[in-house]
Amino acid sequence: MHGVYSKIPFPPRHRFQSTQRPRKMAMARRGRQNAAASPAPSLALVVASLVTVFVFGFSSAITCTRADHVEGHMSHEMFGYENDATGPAKWGSLHKEWAVCGDGKKQSPIDITTVEPQKVKEPLMQAYKAGATTIQNRGHDYMLKWKDGNSKLTVHGKEYTLKQVHWHEPSEHTINGTRFDAEMHMVHEDPSMARAVVSVLLSTKAGQPNAVLTEMAPHFKNLAGKEKAEEEVKEPVDPSTWVDKTSGYYRYDGSLTTPPCTEGVIWTIMSKIGDASKEQIDLLKTVATTVEPNARPAQKLNDRIVSYFEV
Repeated sequence: MHGVYSKIPFPPRHRFQSTQRPRKMAMARRGRQNAAASPAPSLALVVASLVTVFVFGFSSAITCTRADHVEGHMSHEMFGYENDATGPAKWGSLHKEWAVCGDGKKQSPIDITTVEPQKVKEPLMQAYKAGATTIQNRGHDYMLKWKDGNSKLTVHGKEYTLKQVHWHEPSEHTINGTRFDAEMHMVHEDPSMARAVVSVLLSTKAGQPNAVLTEMAPHFKNLAGKEKAEEEVKEPVDPSTWVDKTSGYYRYDGSLTTPPCTEGVIWTIMSKIGDASKEQIDLLKTVATTVEPNARPAQKLNDRIVSYFEV
């Protein structure tokens, strides 16, 4: 990540007052239409209909599962961030596959308050290369997705491939209760679909623009307010400079921060805060026609340990 960084004191002690204000989110409400009466169908028609329903349902299930593996997010229409019937507190009861959102013991994000320093220095092992990408408006965020597997991250001796990057506004992870202006998530997967996410917290405090957001800005503008719209990024995108290699980092075992909230995700949160301008943060808000936050509240740490690594 280009720009000036300010290192979080270790253990983290400072406070940062976010300028974010609560915003309302308009949720789509769909009514049901009564089916018109029709003559009894023939046996052949019934059989054909059942086959169609089975095939379509099976195909949809496969598509949903694959989307979950690749992106780790479900349709924005199915959940929200307000304190209402589809908000974070209710995610666990909205769908049976999402139960862990409510009863999981290793959920993300968290508030980082107590850390365990590691005696051995361990630089972040990234081998990123430029690659072809597409960018999509997912209704709740903008997602940059790689078409190839050029970029690798090694954690605990296991290699993960960078699949996609997306942004949350404001940040989901907090430091001593401090919430920052935005957070970038770099989502990686290994062949078994296990995930590792590298997170960079962003602040407008210094007023400096963020190089990544500057690069993505034209695409954000093209896709603003167009849910499910997607476009090709003409030039190869190189993420090799997106993370400050001199930064220490926090690491813990967590989960996806959106439904289905799958656990077993290795989180790495960089301890140096990246820069962003207010205009860039405002551009992240254009993902929906109604301005809305897309940050899940902090979850209980339970018996987990947050490790701190120097480099």
